[in-house]
Amino acid sequence: MSTPTSVAAVPAGTYGVDPLHSNVGFEVRHMGIATVRGAFKQFEGTVVSADSGLQLSGSVTADSVDTGAEDRDGHLRSPEFFDVEQFPQISFSSSQAEPGADGEITLSGEITIKGVTRPLELTGRIGESTEDPWGNQRVGFEVEAKLDRREFGLDWNQVLPNGNLLVSNEVKLIVSVSAVKSS
Repeated sequence: MSTPTSVAAVPAGTYGVDPLHSNVGFEVRHMGIATVRGAFKQFEGTVVSADSGLQLSGSVTADSVDTGAEDRDGHLRSPEFFDVEQFPQISFSSSQAEPGADGEITLSGEITIKGVTRPLELTGRIGESTEDPWGNQRVGFEVEAKLDRREFGLDWNQVLPNGNLLVSNEVKLIVSVSAVKSS
């Protein structure tokens, strides 16, 4: 288990997100009774640590969405949801990192989904910064946020006989990153 570190303890430099040891996922309630989880299988990102603070930027390829159900994934790629033909990327860029106690962090920035940009605050923890077995400096963190998908034009839905929505409007984003310092 890694020990949390502070924003200031992340060695200065530019780090590339390691896609083999990172993931970008989401959770959404289905019919008000269960949680469906999904992930974006193709993504890239950069973490920059400097005297001015910590910044994160990254994007996912929208058509790499995977919930484990091919029909559902096809619907998510359609114009009723991500419209991947017209909007192939989802992106986030932080403008500010606020350190908290025991490695806690709040990343404030903007997310763009389906051509709509809105402010977003990701909160979580920075893991220990360490050297890997190959001599590379690494940093890790896990952050999450909640957003209302309707704010991005992802408003397809159905009301069920009991009044619940087929797909909740609230979506939880979950980002777990291992990033490697560039030479």
